[in-house]
Amino acid sequence: MQVYRGMDIGTAKPTETERNRVSHHLFDQVNPDESYSVGRFVRESEEVIKKLKLRKKIPILVGGTGMYLRSLLFGLSQIPEVSSNIKLQVKKWQKEEGTPACWQKLKEVDPEGAEKLHPNDTSRIMRALEVVISSGQPISSFQDNDNSNAQRYPFYGMICDRPRQELYDRINRKTLEMMDQGWIDEVRKLLAQYPENLKPFQSIGYREIIQFLRGELESSDLVPLIQQRTRQYAKRQLTWFRKENHLVWNHPDKKEQILKECMVCLEKIGQNQA
Repeated sequence: MQVYRGMDIGTAKPTETERNRVSHHLFDQVNPDESYSVGRFVRESEEVIKKLKLRKKIPILVGGTGMYLRSLLFGLSQIPEVSSNIKLQVKKWQKEEGTPACWQKLKEVDPEGAEKLHPNDTSRIMRALEVVISSGQPISSFQDNDNSNAQRYPFYGMICDRPRQELYDRINRKTLEMMDQGWIDEVRKLLAQYPENLKPFQSIGYREIIQFLRGELESSDLVPLIQQRTRQYAKRQLTWFRKENHLVWNHPDKKEQILKECMVCLEKIGQNQA
């Protein structure tokens, strides 16, 4: 989400001071009304990695979108082409019946895949429906099969593993902090430039604030709902990453242990780059 211009508070982009301290890449790549895909992310990340390698620098990837990380490390999934007729049919369902109804359809044909998605995650639900209807197989079967072998880069990956209540408390506080920073005004400014039905505006927080601005959500319900949906998303992230056996789990406060492990790994990566 941080690739979208103007969506700063709601995606918790690093501040100007933080960016001046350490070079950051792949922020503010597109406007909210432009498309951005995992394929583009992989291509642009590869370019950044090549440039940093020439400068003898080791890139640090930070974020929580598991599919994007997996695609960069192991290559893009070879998902079969979906016919235009099927795409149009799924699009018609979504337009006429709504995203939650499409989620129910997905649950009937791919219950495991549906459980991994929020019922309002329009783009992923539609994509999963297209693939399973076209191929007869869930989209996860292609992702799992394609990304199970050779790792494309030497890599040290760490998950910040906090006790569940500690994680949820931090999410709740962060949501309040973002609201205090002017998140609602950020959404108002975006809606003055772009239509509210754009894909990025379906993301957590933006969707709820738009509902509030429409008068569909009470002020007292806004923050609790964003907090709840963020906690649910964090839970789905942890479920995804538990299947990634190339990642190390650490509590982020264990700084000495993490630093030691990082230094060992960085030394190995440096030897491979030499």
